[in-house]
Amino acid sequence: MKPAVTGEVPVPDVVVTVHRVGQDSAGPLDSVRTDRNGRYSLHYRRFGNPEAVYFAASIYRGIAYFSAPLRGAIVRGDDAEIVVFDTTTQPVRLTAQGHHIVVSAPRPTGLRDIVEVWEISNDTVVTAIGRDSLTPVWSAPLPHGATGFAAGQGDVAGSAVQRRGDQVVVLAPFGPGVKQISYTYALDASAFPLMLTLDRANFVLEVLLEEQGAQARAPSLHAQGNATTQGRTFKRFLAQNAPKGEQIRIDVPSNAAAARTTVVTVLAIVFAIAMLVALAIAFRRGRAPRAVYARGVSAQPESVDALAAAIAALDARHEAGDASLSADAYGAERATLKARLASALAARDTPK
Repeated sequence: MKPAVTGEVPVPDVVVTVHRVGQDSAGPLDSVRTDRNGRYSLHYRRFGNPEAVYFAASIYRGIAYFSAPLRGAIVRGDDAEIVVFDTTTQPVRLTAQGHHIVVSAPRPTGLRDIVEVWEISNDTVVTAIGRDSLTPVWSAPLPHGATGFAAGQGDVAGSAVQRRGDQVVVLAPFGPGVKQISYTYALDASAFPLMLTLDRANFVLEVLLEEQGAQARAPSLHAQGNATTQGRTFKRFLAQNAPKGEQIRIDVPSNAAAARTTVVTVLAIVFAIAMLVALAIAFRRGRAPRAVYARGVSAQPESVDALAAAIAALDARHEAGDASLSADAYGAERATLKARLASALAARDTPK
C-alpha cells in the first residue's frame, strides 16, 4: 500500500520477498509479485533456530521497505502489510522531536567525549532522497574543534552519517516517521564554555553533564536534578519547545583546580628538598634531628628550619590530596611536628 491524499492506494506488480534472519543462517526464502489490488500470497517453512526473524520486504523506486516481523503460522492483513512511499529530491521539512546532548567528564588527556542523539521526524508521505549520492537529506552543526567524530547506533546506517567540515550530514533516504540519529566526538578544554546555537526548533532538548560542577544555561532550559545511567550520574537539564536560534552555554569546571594541584605538588617537592638540605646542614653542624649524646653533654635541640620545612611539606601533601596520607595520620603527624618545633624554638631562645 502507498499513502495518498485520499488515503492508501494499492501498488500492483511489485516484488515482495520473504526473508529469514537468524544466527544459523540468513537470506531470502521466496518471492512473488503483487496483483492489481496490491495483494500478495507467499508460503514458506520455518526452520532452524526458533529465535530467527521472518519478514517481508519490497523495493519501491529504489528504496527498501519492510513488513513487521511475521510471527504467526498464518499472517495476513495489517501484520503482513508493507507500506511504500513515493520519493522526492525536493527539500522536505524534517523536525527535531528530540535532541539530547551528553557531556562526559574529561579523560586523563583533558578531552571530553560528547554524544548527540536526535529523534528526527519526517511528517510527510514521501521519502526524501538526495539529488545525488553526495547531497545530504539532513544536516546539523558540529562544534568547531571537534575531533574523533564517529557515528553511533540508530535508525540510519553508520556509513550514511558523516562529518563534513563543521557539519554532520546524513546521506541516506529518509522515509516518513521518526528516526534516531546519534554520533560522538571529543572537545578539549579550549572549547569551553561551549556555545551552541540551535539551527532548528527542538520540541524536547535535553542536556546531560557528568561533572557536578558543570552547568548548562539557555532561556528555555531548566535543571531537573540528577539522572543515572550505566552506573554514571549526570546533571540533567530539560527544555520544551526550544526555539530556533536559541543559544546554549555549557560551562565545565576549569583546569584551575588541576593547575593548583600541580603547583601544590611542586611546592611539596620543593619543601621536601628544602627539608633534606636543612637536615644535611644540621647533621654537619652536629645538630641532627634526633638526640645526640656525648660524654657530659646533653642532647642538642632539633633544627628549627628542618622542622618548619617538614611541616610545610606535610601540609603540601595534605593539600594535594595524597592518598597515602589519611586525615587522622595528617593530624597526628602535624601535631607531633608542631610540638617538636615548639621545643626547638624554646631551646633556641633559652640563654646559654
